Amino acid sequence: MTAKTMSLIARRELQASIRRKYRYSSWTDKRKILDGFVAATGYERKYAIQLLKVTKCLSCPRTVRHRSCMMNKYGKL
Repeated sequence: MTAKTMSLIARRELQASIRRKYRYSSWTDKRKILDGFVAATGYERKYAIQLLKVTKCLSCPRTVRHRSCMMNKYGKL
């Protein structure tokens, strides 16, 4: 296990900024983006892929659903 090189907040900011670019890149570009992300954050490669592919609301905890998240999913309540 490697030591983390960034704070949690910095890793989440980096993840948010890279996610869209990663999602719409070609396979070869994804590999390069993923290599840089893994090197910067210290995450395992498969976990990094999982984080970059996620499309759900990351700001909401699993046990709590905010009204705004539900409105995004279902439209008007």
